[in-house]
Amino acid sequence: MISNHNYQELAQVDDSVLLIEWDIAVGAADLNAFVSYAREDPSSVIVAPYILYTEPEPVWAHRFWSGEGGNTPDPGSALPVYAGAPTCNLWGLGMVYLPRDIVRAFFDSGYASHAGDMEISMWHYRNVAQDVRITWDVLPVHLNYSTKGLVS
Repeated sequence: MISNHNYQELAQVDDSVLLIEWDIAVGAADLNAFVSYAREDPSSVIVAPYILYTEPEPVWAHRFWSGEGGNTPDPGSALPVYAGAPTCNLWGLGMVYLPRDIVRAFFDSGYASHAGDMEISMWHYRNVAQDVRITWDVLPVHLNYSTKGLVS
């Protein structure tokens, strides 16, 4: 349902969304725990942490951000969260709970023609809340990585 990391199709969903991207794996217990967190606070975005296997070293997908950089953060101003950080400012859509009202407001705002994790989370930072809860006891795995060099 996505093309070029664009989640425009979310505009057609008339409900809250627990989104798990195609390259994320999550166990049943973690999925149930994440659903419980969403039910505790159904009006707030919640994210599960996952690692991006980048070079030269892996980093957590979610970011701390100062709000600088207009519609594209300066690369030095959006830094990966540390393990255990209770919140983040920008977040990936790997495993996220998106309340219907927030999704609807994003699309109604006309903020961006592209609806990716950068655009949605930047809009959220500016218009809803600067901090989004990270659920560190729910650990999905990002499967999009190379196994080259992992095993010696």
